Amino acid sequence: MNNKVLLVFLLVLLIAGSAFSQRQHKHESGNMLFGIDVGMGITPTRNFAKLASESVPSGNYAFTFDLGLNLDYYLFSWLSINSGLLMHSGMYLLLDGALFFGGDKFYEYAYMPICLTVPIMAHINVPFVEWLYLGAGVHLNFPVSTIPISNSSKGDFFIGVPIDLGFDFIKAGKGGSRFFFRVTPEFHYGKTPILIGFMWQMYNFKLR
Repeated sequence: MNNKVLLVFLLVLLIAGSAFSQRQHKHESGNMLFGIDVGMGITPTRNFAKLASESVPSGNYAFTFDLGLNLDYYLFSWLSINSGLLMHSGMYLLLDGALFFGGDKFYEYAYMPICLTVPIMAHINVPFVEWLYLGAGVHLNFPVSTIPISNSSKGDFFIGVPIDLGFDFIKAGKGGSRFFFRVTPEFHYGKTPILIGFMWQMYNFKLR
């Protein structure tokens, strides 16, 4: 009986695999896409609204914005490697203890870099539900300046580790958009703000 069940199970897998290999996929091995990205992230905390008040409790606070370009290459119909170039900017307030302002403003204590960011990512389009888009990787952040209202320096190189879950709206053989939610731990001076936000690939042009 067990052998018959095993044979039936293997037969179902064989038929399903054959059907999947013969259907038209959203992407194919060797496809290359070039896209435009915009995104943002924020640390989820109830204390974030207190940044303009007289004091801020200890913690890691951040709000970021991303704008740039991406390049995807599909190794298989379900697996792509991604890179590109982003402008990554925002505000970080990394506090070991509570901060009391007095006559000062929070941005006089904030770290506000403007970075050129190189993403190195891998994503999968989940087989049979190829609109589901998952991925992870690293962001290499190279600060080049600081936001003008900040008194801080541009800061040092830091790393982010984005984890993505979202939707691929691209149609087979064409270009299109993607939207995914992103969780990104970032590592600054021994502190780790965890940002939750989104990345919207407004349009991906099919290069090949």
